[in-house]
Amino acid sequence: MRIFALSRGQSGVARIDSLPPARSRKVSLPMEDSPSIEEQAAMYDRWNLECRAGDYESITPEIRARGERVVQFLRQQRVKDARILEVGCGTGWLAERLVEFGHVAGVDLSPAAIEIARDRGLDAEFRAGDFLELPYETGAFDVVVCVETLFYVPDQQACVEKMARLLRPGGLFASTAINKYVYERSSDIGPPEPGQVRRWLSVGELRTLLGRHFEIDSVQTVEPRGDQGLLRLVNSYKVNALAGRIFSPGAVKRLKERAGLGGGVVIFAHRAGADPSEPG
Repeated sequence: MRIFALSRGQSGVARIDSLPPARSRKVSLPMEDSPSIEEQAAMYDRWNLECRAGDYESITPEIRARGERVVQFLRQQRVKDARILEVGCGTGWLAERLVEFGHVAGVDLSPAAIEIARDRGLDAEFRAGDFLELPYETGAFDVVVCVETLFYVPDQQACVEKMARLLRPGGLFASTAINKYVYERSSDIGPPEPGQVRRWLSVGELRTLLGRHFEIDSVQTVEPRGDQGLLRLVNSYKVNALAGRIFSPGAVKRLKERAGLGGGVVIFAHRAGADPSEPG
C-alpha cells in the first residue's frame, strides 16, 4: 500500500488562505425536534431513487464539480491501494471514481441507496445504517471522504469525532459541504423535506468543527451561485459583463470562489500524528 498525505499548496485550486483562524467558539448543534432515524432513512430512500440512481455523469453538475475536486486532490496526492471510507456514500456515484485509489467502504443511512450502490459492481463494500452505530476499527482507514453529508447529520460533532477516530495518523480527510452564506441567499433552494435534517454551517463554523479533530490544510469555496442580497448584484448579468471586459469568465469565477462566494465548501485535512509531507 502506498499513500502520500497532503503537502500544503499542492491542491492546484483556489484556496481561502485569507480566512481568519478558527476560533474556540462553540458550534451550536441543537438536536431537539430532529426526525427519527427511520424517518430520515425513508426520506432518503425516496430521494435517492428519484435523484441519484444514475452514474457519475448524471449527477447535478454543481454537486459533481465538488466531488471532482476530491478526485483531483487524491490524484495529486498520488494515493494508491488505500483503504478508503466514504461516509454518506449514497448510491455510490462518487465511489465509481474513488475505487481508482483503493478499496472503498461506503456507508449510508438509506437502504435503497445502498442497493443501487451494490448493483454498480465496484470493488467496494457498502453498508446501510446509522454511521454512528456501525462498528469499525480505530485507525482502519488511510482516507476518509464525506461529500455533501455533514450538514444532514443531527449530531455533527459525534460524526466528526468518529471519522477522525477511524482515520489512521497522517491519513487524509476530504469533505464537501453547503456554504451557508450562499445557500441562504439562493431563491431556488426550498425548505427541508419531511424527514430531512438540514443544518448548514458557515465556512468559519466548518473550520471550527473540523479543526478540533483534524489538521486543516486547505479550505476552498467552489461553484458560485446565489441571487439574493449582495449576491444578486455580484452574480448579475451586468456585473459579470463588466468584469468580463477585463477578466476571462474563468478568472471571474475564481475571484468569487476566493472571496468565499462559492455555493460549496471543499476542505482537505489530515489527522495529526505524522508529517503530512512524508509517505504514510
